[in-house]
Amino acid sequence: MLSAEEKLKLNVLIATSEAIRIDVYKLVVVGLTHAKKEQSMAFEQNSDGKILEVQKLLTEKILGSMGGYPAYLKRWSRLGQVASSNLKSLLKIGDVEAVIAVANSQHLAAEVLDLVWWSATNTDEQAQIGRFLLARDFVIKHPVGKQIAAYLLEFLPFTDDTQALINTTNLVLQTGLIDQAARDKLWQQGLRKTAFLVGFIERLTDNLPNFDKVKALKNNTKELEFISSEQGQILLKTIAHILKKINQEYVLYRTLEVLGKRLSHPLIAPLNQIEDLQNQAKLVLEKLGLEDNISAEKVQARLLLAGVSEGLVVGTISAHSLAGSAIRKKLADVLSPIQAALKLLTTA
Repeated sequence: MLSAEEKLKLNVLIATSEAIRIDVYKLVVVGLTHAKKEQSMAFEQNSDGKILEVQKLLTEKILGSMGGYPAYLKRWSRLGQVASSNLKSLLKIGDVEAVIAVANSQHLAAEVLDLVWWSATNTDEQAQIGRFLLARDFVIKHPVGKQIAAYLLEFLPFTDDTQALINTTNLVLQTGLIDQAARDKLWQQGLRKTAFLVGFIERLTDNLPNFDKVKALKNNTKELEFISSEQGQILLKTIAHILKKINQEYVLYRTLEVLGKRLSHPLIAPLNQIEDLQNQAKLVLEKLGLEDNISAEKVQARLLLAGVSEGLVVGTISAHSLAGSAIRKKLADVLSPIQAALKLLTTA
């Protein structure tokens, strides 16, 4: 139980703080004053039960709710449906789920952004909260945006989740967040860990780095205009590199989505069978009157790639619970035509 002295100290902390967080590892309650100075209240070691008492007291004082963070808000946290009137109050109850609710709220505004990021500090969800925040346009232009990007970059080596790796790379590559040296380092890391490269091709499809001095190819048809450009060649070669080393389902899903969307064609529809895509590409080639063109084979390859998506592979991967090198082996019949098309389109 909290002593009378501890309750008094907490009430003072509440009254003088704009935001409060609880370090459950160090058993410390920290408040941020209106002057942006930290004030803390520590408990003796092995007093985890007191932390629960603190959370209950904070919630009762701030929200008038007994027993901790309201259950209905937990359900809404990830949906951005927390009311604007609750945002600053939620940052004073010392619950990381409440911070997630604020970070993900549709009503989040620049004036509370620094408080949100401060509240996320040293919590298990700090990286996730950072990703939520960097998904907002106004955060990118705010000084806190660079702080978040710097933290996420530093945290990357400790990130095992593939989707988190892709999402983090995608987000920190937004204009103005990291310098060129950091971008170059990420790209080099991606040559070994391809999840990073997926973030690049999602975010910088038309502005990919050219370390290998890739050159544009000669082109004699409009259908190959982007394909033959320098950026088109870098994109296709990067995707070919990713597919060659596929061993993770989400890397494959998102790479195929980028490929199909970037090469999309008004006469091509995404289909879930590679044979159907091959037949569609042939029929569209004839419809365009290009079957006798000197670049007909390349145009047909481009039309094939325009129809790829995760739908080509997701069913097989799910049905067989594929992982690692088994993905490449089981999907060889699907991936081989795609890889052949990529090779053809990147050959002079």
